[in-house]
Amino acid sequence: MLYSAGLRAVLAIALGWGAQAVMADAAPVSGEAIKAHTAFLSDDLLEGREAGTRGYDIAAAYVATQFALYGLKPAGANPDFYQKVPLRRRSLQPDGVRFEMRTKSGAQLYQNGRDIAVDASATTLDEVIEADVVFAGWGIRAPGLRHDDYAGLNVRGKAVVILEGAPASFPGALRAHYSWIQQKERMAAEAGAIALLTLKSPEREQFSPWERTRQARPLPALGWTDPAQREHAPTIKATITLGPEVARSLFAQGGRNVDEIYQQSISSPPRGFNLPASIRLARKSVHEDSSTSNVIGVLPGTDASLKNEYIVVASHLDAWVGPKGGPDTIYNGAVDNAGGIAAMLEVARVLSAAGGAKRSVLFFATAAEEKGLLGSDYFVAHPLVPLHDIVGAISVDGLMAFHDFAGIVALGAEHSTLGEISLVAARSIGAVHEPDPIPGRGNLALSDQYPFLRVGIPVLFPNPARGSRRGGGEDVAAWDEYESRHYHQPSDDMKLPLRWDVAERWGQYMYAVVAGAANGSRRPLWYEADELAAVFAPTAARVKRP
Repeated sequence: MLYSAGLRAVLAIALGWGAQAVMADAAPVSGEAIKAHTAFLSDDLLEGREAGTRGYDIAAAYVATQFALYGLKPAGANPDFYQKVPLRRRSLQPDGVRFEMRTKSGAQLYQNGRDIAVDASATTLDEVIEADVVFAGWGIRAPGLRHDDYAGLNVRGKAVVILEGAPASFPGALRAHYSWIQQKERMAAEAGAIALLTLKSPEREQFSPWERTRQARPLPALGWTDPAQREHAPTIKATITLGPEVARSLFAQGGRNVDEIYQQSISSPPRGFNLPASIRLARKSVHEDSSTSNVIGVLPGTDASLKNEYIVVASHLDAWVGPKGGPDTIYNGAVDNAGGIAAMLEVARVLSAAGGAKRSVLFFATAAEEKGLLGSDYFVAHPLVPLHDIVGAISVDGLMAFHDFAGIVALGAEHSTLGEISLVAARSIGAVHEPDPIPGRGNLALSDQYPFLRVGIPVLFPNPARGSRRGGGEDVAAWDEYESRHYHQPSDDMKLPLRWDVAERWGQYMYAVVAGAANGSRRPLWYEADELAAVFAPTAARVKRP
C-alpha cells in the first residue's frame, strides 16, 4: 500500500519540517508485517511473555534481532540492545497473611483474597505491622491545586485510609498522576504514615473492580531493586485494599457511613479524621532475585545540530499474566501488547528505510509494564542517554484494530506541541482527535510514557477512539467484547477479529507522529500556563497554544 498524497502533503504543509521528503522515500507500513510480528509474539510457545521468564527472553531476542535488521544501534555506551533490569519477585508464604482489625467491639480477623487484598512485602521476609487508623480523604498533597488531605492530621506511624483515585475537579492529566497508587504511597510516607488502606468508591469500581483486585493482589509480584538509590527514601510498609464490607464496618465503628463519604467525594473533598481502630498485619514473604531486560535501539539522527536530541517511542513487551485456573492458562497478550510492539517495529523499519530522521529516535521495548511500569521507571532512573536530551516520549500500548476508526484519543495532546503533530498525523489518515471518554480512569499514568512525564518530558499516549467509524455510524461490538471478555485474559490471542487493514492504517498514523516529532525544526514544547508543565517542568521553555 502506497502512502496517499494527502499524508505527504498534510505533513509537509502543516508541519513545515521536511516530512514530505521522508514520506516520499519511505517504504509503506505493512499490515501483514504487523500481523506477523503480533502472531509470533503472542504465540503459546512464549507462554505469556511475563518479565523474568524464558518466554519473555525469547520475545526480547526477537525484538533485538529486528532492531539489528533495521540498522538501529545500541543506546549510548551500551554494548548491545539490552538494558538489564534487576528484579525481585515477591510472594506470600502459604497462609502467610494474618490481618486483624481492632475496634471497641473487639478484634476481627479478615482473610486475604476474600475480605482484604494485600501482596507480599518487597523488603521484609517476616514482619508485624501495628498501627492506629486515620482517614485522610483522597490521600493527596497537591500544592499547585491548593489541595492537602493531610493538613491538620497527625499520621506519623499510623495506617492511613484513603479513597482510590483523585477528585473529579482536578485537571484530567493531573488527576491521573495523583491517582497513581505509587504516588499516593510516596505522599503518605512523606507525611509519616507506615501503611495505606485503600477504598474503592462506586466510580473507582468501574475501572478497578474489587473482584479483580481481591484475586490479583495476593499473587506474586515484581519490583526492580536498587538499594543504593532507595535506602534513604521513606517508604510505606504495606498497601492493603479493604473489601466493601470491611470498609463499611470500619467506618461504622466511628459512627460514619462510608457510602455517604463516597457520595460527598463527588462534589467536595471529604475531611480527614481519626478512626477508633487499629490494625495488626503479620506477613511472611518469599523473595527471589532475578533480572529481565529492556530492549532499546537507536536510529541515529541525520542532522548535525539535532541528532543529539531523542524522541522516545515506548511499547511494553510483556503481557499481563493473571490467575491460571481455567483450561487455557497462557495469557498471550495479542492486543495488549504484542500488537503494540508490532506497530512500533514497523515504524522503526519504515523510518530506517526512509533514511532516518533529523533527530535520533530511541525505540524502547519496555519490560514489566504490567507489573507497574518497572522497565520504563528503571530506564528513567538509569538512562542510557541523558534525560535532558530526550525531548518527547510517545507510547504505543495496545492494537485496538477492531473497526475503521474515525477518531483518535491522544492523551497528553492538549499539553504540548506533540498534540499538533498528532492532529496532523490523524488528519493524514482521515481521522480527528476526540476527547478522553473516561478521564476518571487516569490512563495517562497507566503506561510507559508516565515515568518520562514525571521528569518533565512532553508525552503522547494515543489510541483509536471507540465506536466512531469513517463514513459515519458506530461499530462498538468487537471493541466492547474485547474489553469485557478478553482484556487481560488468556483469550487475548490471534483468534480475535482484528482487522489488519486497520492495523496498517494505525501504523501509518504512528509513523507520521514519530516522523513529525523527529523532523521538526523545533523540539516538542510545553504550552504556556499548562497545569502539567507547572508541576513536572516548571522551568522548561513554553510556547503559546495554537
